Amino acid sequence: MLRKLIAVVTPLVGAGLTFATVYLLLRMTVETELMEDSLRRTLAILGILVAGVLLLLASVYVCTRVAVFLFARPAPGQKTEEPGKPPR
Repeated sequence: MLRKLIAVVTPLVGAGLTFATVYLLLRMTVETELMEDSLRRTLAILGILVAGVLLLLASVYVCTRVAVFLFARPAPGQKTEEPGKPPR
């Protein structure tokens, strides 16, 4: 039961994390456009590009790792953590 609940909640958390990242990038872009100094604005745009790539890659990585953790099955012949415990 808990596994099914986690399987339903995980995509919602992943979508929420992605939306939060996009919101943060949009807010940073608006703040950058309001800057008047061209050097600071150029540096801020480069920072937004780097932060955007890192944040979006991190959110995809976290969602993938959680999905693999949830749905991975041990290979045939692989020992489980405890003797006598059936594989998941």
